[in-house]
Order: sequence, then structure tokens, then C-alpha cells
Amino acid sequence: MGWFSDWWNSIGIIGQIMACSAIPMTVVMLLQFILMLIGVGFGSEADGDIDDGIIEPNAETSPSEAGSSGNTGALKIFTIRGIVAFFALGGWAGLAALSAGLHPVWAIQISFFIGVCALFLAAIVIRLALKMQASGNLNLNNAITQTADVYIRIPSGRTDKGKVTMLLQERFVELDAVTDNDSDILPETKVEVVSVIEGNCLIVSPVKRN
Repeated sequence: MGWFSDWWNSIGIIGQIMACSAIPMTVVMLLQFILMLIGVGFGSEADGDIDDGIIEPNAETSPSEAGSSGNTGALKIFTIRGIVAFFALGGWAGLAALSAGLHPVWAIQISFFIGVCALFLAAIVIRLALKMQASGNLNLNNAITQTADVYIRIPSGRTDKGKVTMLLQERFVELDAVTDNDSDILPETKVEVVSVIEGNCLIVSPVKRN
């Protein structure tokens, strides 16, 4: 391991900090990539700000097309994958700059710039992956007669929309819902889907208890 010691000593304290960032984060990034290839990880806690894997159909699509956009309306930058990419690629870029003989100040700036680019690139990749994961085959008509849980209060008499969550076509989805009920339906109430109306909105009613 003499070559490693020589290399480690040659990069200085700043390079050593960058290496401590780049090497373990690269290992983590490779593991994430392998998990992504086998279909594990997107929508999980690992990307906590991707709404925990809930797929929410776009209100501008028809029920048969719901899910084609997933929950990808906003580009979410600060995910765990993005932060890993920031430190991994940014660290290697800084090390490359130091190895090329650039002043440490310039190396740090290059490292930061490449890291930010990696952060945005990871966000774009995650967004595209979620779109592909949710593409094209979620039909809200299959929700009719199924039960759901109220997630956000549903006002009475169709005065406004609430939200429900349910398992539909083996996906955990969050959907808009209205009700003809005389009173509001509160969160955590079990409801039955009666029909689907324009705008990918469900009409629901409380489940009658025996």
C-alpha cells in the first residue's frame, strides 16, 4: 500500500478532506445505482422529500392516463441521492483539480461547482425515473367500489376537494376526492369510492359501519 501512502501524503489536507468525501460517497452512489437497476429505492424513505412514494395523478389527464406524470411536478433538489452525488462527484473533481496543479482555492471552487451540477443532475434523473415508474397504466375507474382512507378533510356537498390515499393497481396513490355527504369527512375515515368525475377526482362516501 506504499503507493496509497505516497498519494495520500501528496494531496495535502484539503485533498485528504476531498478524498474522505469522494471515496465513501462513491461507494454509496454505486450501491444506489445497483438498487435502482433492480427496481429498489425510488419512492422510498431514501428520498424522503419525494413524498414517500405516493403517486398523484395530474389533474389535467384523463382517468385512464392518470399516473403518467407521477408526483413529479416540482424538481426536488435536496434528496439523499443528490447529496451523495454532490460529495462524490464534487470530491473527485476537486482532487482532479489539485492533481492538475491548480491552487487549492480554485480546486475548492471547481469541487463546489461540479457538486452543485451533480445535485441538479441527480434531481433530474430521479424525476425521470419516477415518471417512468408511474407511466400510463393507472386507471381510476378501477378504484370504484374500493375503500380508501381520508388523508385531507373532504368538505361536505362537494364544496371543495379533499384527498384520500389507497392501494390501486398495486400502487399507493394519493387522489383528490369530493363527497355528497351532508357533513365533512374527517381524516383517517374509511370511505368507499362511488365514481370518478372529470379532473381525476373521486366521489366518495363514508363506509357504513354495521
